Amino acid sequence: MSVPEASTAEQPERPSDRTVDIPIAAREHQGQRAGIVTRLIANSVDALVIFLLGIGLWLGVNALRFFVLDTKHFAFTKPAMFTDIGWLSAIAFAYFTVGWATSGRSYGDTLLGLSVVGRSGGRLNWPLSALRAAFCVVFPILLLWVTVSRDNRSVQDVVLRTSVIYDWNRKA
Repeated sequence: MSVPEASTAEQPERPSDRTVDIPIAAREHQGQRAGIVTRLIANSVDALVIFLLGIGLWLGVNALRFFVLDTKHFAFTKPAMFTDIGWLSAIAFAYFTVGWATSGRSYGDTLLGLSVVGRSGGRLNWPLSALRAAFCVVFPILLLWVTVSRDNRSVQDVVLRTSVIYDWNRKA
């Protein structure tokens, strides 16, 4: 005697087949533009990541110097070379450009369920990602425009026609 196969309606849903379960309180915000608090928290996480990338670059350069150049008379370089504003700005520019062009998110955005989208609601292309990253790195204070904007948009968003939205369902 054979056992009848279970219908597809009876089979449990696999985790990869569904989107993220959004809490009821957050569902009304899905797709809405993010406010200043959420964006500041995401940017704080990103600042920490960028600083850690700067330290990692400094350690990597020192390891390369140790193994390739001079193992007997090695001394660490001054860390300021890789943690000063110029280097951190270059790292931030690359970090944001790659994140926004490939997944629409930085690490901080991912943690807080945010996505950076273009005018049509889709992912930014590489030139627009680079332009937005440069704008954000050179003029970070303009993020605070979100506090007075009726649409929760920074100056960068207004000028470049982008938005930072709550988007818990986007896959990286």
